[in-house]
Formats: sequence, structure tokens, C-alpha cells
Amino acid sequence: MNSSHMLNQDTFVNLLHTLRVYRFRQLIWLRGEQAWCQAQALSLIESQQTLQTSSLKGCWVQAIVGSSTQPDLPEGMIFLPASKSRGWLGSEQQILALDAFSGFHPDALGALAGTLQAGGLLLLLTPEAWSEAIDPDYQRFAAWPLDAKNLTHYFVARCERLLIESQAPQISQSQGKMGDWALPQYQYLPTAALSVAGEEQAILVEQLVNWFQSKPLAPVVLTANRGRGKSSALGLLLRELIQQPSVKKILVTAPSTQAAAAIFARFADLPAEQQAQVSFVAPDAVLQNLPPADLLIVDEAAAMPVPVLQALLAAYPTCVFATTQQGYEGNGRGFALRFTQHLNQYAPNWLAFNLQQPWRWAVGDPLEILVNRLLLLDAEVIDPVLNPVINKQPLTFSWLKQADLAANEVLLQQVFGLLVLAHYRTTPDDFRQLLDAPNMHLACAWQGDLPVGLALIQHEGGFDAELAQAIFMGKRRPQGHLLAQSLAFHGGLVTAAELNWWRIQRILVHPRLQRQGVGQQLLNFVLKKAQQQPALDLIGSSFGATPELLPFWFNAGYQPVRLGITKDQASGEHTLQVVQGISVAGKALQQRLLARFIETLPDALSLWLQALPADLLVQILQALPLKNLPLKTRLLNEQNQLELHAFANGHRSLAVSRTALKAWLWNVLAKPRENINLAPWVQLLLQEVSEQKLQDALGLKGKKALDKWLRSQLKILIE
Repeated sequence: MNSSHMLNQDTFVNLLHTLRVYRFRQLIWLRGEQAWCQAQALSLIESQQTLQTSSLKGCWVQAIVGSSTQPDLPEGMIFLPASKSRGWLGSEQQILALDAFSGFHPDALGALAGTLQAGGLLLLLTPEAWSEAIDPDYQRFAAWPLDAKNLTHYFVARCERLLIESQAPQISQSQGKMGDWALPQYQYLPTAALSVAGEEQAILVEQLVNWFQSKPLAPVVLTANRGRGKSSALGLLLRELIQQPSVKKILVTAPSTQAAAAIFARFADLPAEQQAQVSFVAPDAVLQNLPPADLLIVDEAAAMPVPVLQALLAAYPTCVFATTQQGYEGNGRGFALRFTQHLNQYAPNWLAFNLQQPWRWAVGDPLEILVNRLLLLDAEVIDPVLNPVINKQPLTFSWLKQADLAANEVLLQQVFGLLVLAHYRTTPDDFRQLLDAPNMHLACAWQGDLPVGLALIQHEGGFDAELAQAIFMGKRRPQGHLLAQSLAFHGGLVTAAELNWWRIQRILVHPRLQRQGVGQQLLNFVLKKAQQQPALDLIGSSFGATPELLPFWFNAGYQPVRLGITKDQASGEHTLQVVQGISVAGKALQQRLLARFIETLPDALSLWLQALPADLLVQILQALPLKNLPLKTRLLNEQNQLELHAFANGHRSLAVSRTALKAWLWNVLAKPRENINLAPWVQLLLQEVSEQKLQDALGLKGKKALDKWLRSQLKILIE
């Protein structure tokens, strides 16, 4: 590159000075060959370092980490694989380098941009013609037999367009310095804005101290957009509490220790005995050991599964749940949608606090505005109209193409905003998949010209016999094809990988229109379209099972064929897979999957599924054709009936009555009746939980009380 294309040192120093004065952060876009971009980035980091009094703290982020592509980093900079970026939520950095040559990872940008302090830089390294290059990170969702080079690049093309439109400062290997390197002069003094933010934080800390001193049993929910000083406020709260005369035991939990670092930093200068009152414990360890505590702080709560939060609330009624509300990293909106509903039910006197003013940077920060646009973190959804006249008008349904979304920013914002609002776990990665994932079909429900429901459908299966056999044997696991592969391997039927599937990856409805049949209409629309596909055999879905979700699928004609034996890390729930046959071969496979599921279920219940909520299990069992159970399991012969009668009306012990009781229970489950609580019987006889656990669950004291309860209940049920 010739000297006329070099960045003038004064230009860079002026930019850094302006950023510091106005407490802003900025993205600098480096475009060219990888080695050139890395050299430029290191040069900028070095220049920034010389202006610092202490060593620079930052991350060099790569999606696909390889030693051959890693430059030597100056002191204070660390290599960070993009996949680990969420663990750094809540930390503070002064510089970030996102090396997109190893793949552009949207989740990493979403998570890490918020960790950058005022005056900080985000260096984005990309090829010159970025949208024409193959992005290695696209390999992650290139389902077999495709790879990254076969995928569209709508997401990257949109990023490229927005960066050019934003006039973000850039240095191009072929064209030199471009974009706007002089930040606009703002009218207000940023110090005034900072004092407002400090005042807001101080008021919040005082309110929280008063709340704690009132010995509350009411939880607090603290929400804030990124960079509003939420973690810092929690640290100041703890600083106040541990300096008071009485000794307290305070637990802090978060998705990772880095996420909680900003909390502990606020009282790191206090004496060791005061600091010792606060300890960090990982969420799973808290729930496993239930250490005693006067207060539990849950930071970055939205990045944890909702069932984990529910369990923490049950164990620690005096607690603060702090979370980022803007955008959608973790399951931000799901926290709002699902967890606050849970709070309304189980802790109706819960308190809500919010921080508005930016703390880590100033209002009008260029980086916040740009990242919000790139990842649609600020996607605003127009709410559907709720009035009787409009609601009587039928909804319309249509198919959307990814090219249509890429070409229409307004439609893209509406559709993606709906995905964020209505589904509890949506990430920046999902935004990219919406635009570029291969073999995806999008079905949309409309109220007039407003999208109000969405189904994302993935085409799966169609493996040749040899590869299908290797999948069944567990020797191969080609990328993608979740349902087809899972039912071939776990479900034990090789045909599941050979046949062609539509997997409904997500189905969602605007919260205002939920429970009004919109989702069922959308499922019907998808099913009709599936039935018109000549090469399609089955349609199905795989999701975290909850009592609210099951009737939705079962009423639409889907049958359960597999239940995951461990909890899903993301949802905290057991995965349920449901199917509906389309072709003759598909319907035959559905019957075989059902038969095998029923046959293997009794063993699974007493071994791996002991902890599954029994009410959920009852719903699943009642949706199965249990008349297909092996006869010996459910044979309610004369001997079994005599023993049942003796248990209900006499003193025959539970120990010698289990065979008869089990046969009776399988028969009752096979003929569902309303308003019968079978959950305790399922726990006792099928999941084989201990009698002590069952006593606790039913609130009974002692073996005699349980015995009495079982006999009296059975008497009612067999009459």
C-alpha cells in the first residue's frame, strides 16, 4: 500500500481524543487481505496503547481459531473464540478486534459490543469485497451435503450496505482512508449526562438497600439496556450491605465468572473479612447444594434457562434478578414473556426497577446505534389491532422467500421483530439464519399487511441407505437434519434418515394474539402445503416440552415419538419429538416409531426420566395408543383385580401390590378421563421415585399418611 493510503497518525489521535471527550465508542472497518488487515489492526492497537497510562485491555475475536491465522498480540489483549463470547457479558474492555476472515459471528458482536467502555474501539477486519467472499462461519449451519460456499450471503451483504451508509471510519487496502473520521460536535457536555447516569444509579442503590433492610420476601427484577451500569449498581449495593455492622451471607450467580466480574470490582478495595460475605457460585451448583444466603443476586438472568430461574426463585425468595432487556442476546424477551408471568403467579408483590441512562458510554454513542442496526437489536414490532370487527376478518397465510426479506428492510424488521418478541430464545445468529440458512421455508400469518405469526421449516432427511445405516450405528453425524438423524439413531429406525421430512423449527404468534387459534391455523396451512409435496414423507418438530405446549401439538394431530433423556441446556426442559406421516411410507414409519417409543418407555421412566415432571408425563402418556403396550404389562387379570381390591379396602401392603397397581395404571392411562390426578401414581409406579420423595411432594408426614392417602385415592378411582 503506498504512503498516500496510510492513515495519518494525527487523524487517529484526534478520533481517540474526541471519543474520550464525548465518552463515545467507534467501529473502525479495515478492508483488504487478511495479513494487511491484521497488520493495520495491530498498528492501531499499538497507537492506542501509547496514549494509555496503563496496559490496554481487550479481546481479539475469531470464529474459527487457528494458530496460523493468529497474530502476536500485545500485552493485555487475549484471543477469544467467538463461541465463548457470551461468557464475557458484564466484563469491560477497551478494544475489540473482530477478525471476520475466520468467519463473522453475529452472537459475538451482539454480546461483546456492550462490554466496550467509553473511548473504546471495535476493529472489524473483513475482505475488501466482503459479501462476495465465502464466510467460513457459515459452515455451522450448512446442512449436509452443502458447505459454506453453497449458501447465500444476504446477511453479510446487508451488514456491508449499512456500514457504507453509516459512513463508519474505514481503511481500505486499495482505496485508503474512507468514511467519516471526524465525529459530530455535540451540544451538551457529556459530563452532565454522566452525572445524570450517576444520580440514577445512586437512587437505585438507595432503593435496593431500603428494600433489603425491610426484610422482604418479594423478589426484585432489575432491567437495563446494555452499558447502563446494571452490574456496577449491584456491586455498589453489595458494597453498602457488607459494610453494615451485621454479617450477611450473599450469593452472586451468573452464566460465568467473567459476567460477574464488574460486580466484585466495586468492592475489591474493602477489607477481606467484608468481601468474604459475598461469594460467587455457578447456577447449577446453587441449585444442587442450596447454600444458605440472606440475599441472592442473579446477574445476566436472561442468559439462563427460565426453569433454572424459577427454581432459584423458589429456593431464595429474597433475590434480585438483573438482566439486559434491549435486543435479544440470551433469551431477553423470553425472560420478559415467560419469567414475569411466573413471577405474577408465584411472587405477585415482586418489584421492578429500570436503569435508563447509559453509564459505560454517553447518549448518542455511534457504536450502539450502528450495532443496533446491524443486528436489528432495536427492531420495533407494530402490534396487531385488537377490535371485534378486525378480529372477525379471516387471517391470510402465505410463503415468504429469504430473497424477499433481504430486499425489503421494513418487512425484514417486522418479521424478525416478531421472532424476537414471540419466541423466548432468539439470538443474532438466528437473524443470519433467517436470511441465509439453506433449505428453509417460511410460512407467515397476516392480519391485513401485518405479519402476526411465523413458522420456520427446515427440509431434512433423504440420506442414501449406506449413510442412513452409518447414522443409525452412531458412526456418522452429518451436519443438520436434527429430527431425521435423532429418530434414526435414538429412535432406532434407520428409515427415519432415508425418508424426507419437514421439521417445524419454530412456530410463533404475536403475544397479543396467542391462545386465539392463530397457531393452529398456521399449522394447518403448513400441513396442507406439506401434503402437496410429492417427495415429502413426514412433518414433525422437536422442542422443550412444557404442559402448555403439548395440547397445541397433540390437537393438531402430531404424536409423540421420542422424549429426550437429559434436559436441554438452552431451555432447561426435556426435548419432545412429535411427528405426523404424510406419504404411505411416512405413515408406516410413524406407526413403527410410536410402537418402539411405547415399548421402550417403561424402562426409560424408571431410569433416565425419574425427574421428569409427572403432570407432563401424564399428558404424553395419554397422547399415546397405550393399547399397543405388551400385554403382560397392562393385563388386568382376575388375580390383579383381587389384589387391587385388597389394597384399596384391606391392609395388603404396597410392596406386594405393585404389579397389580401398575397394570391398573397403564389401563387408566390408555383410557384418558378428565379431572383425575394420576401424577402421584405415575411417580410412584412408573418413575419409581422413593416413597419419601412422594410424601414430600404430597405434603404428607410419614409412611402411614402416604399409605392412607394411596388407599383412599385408589378406592375412589376404581369405583
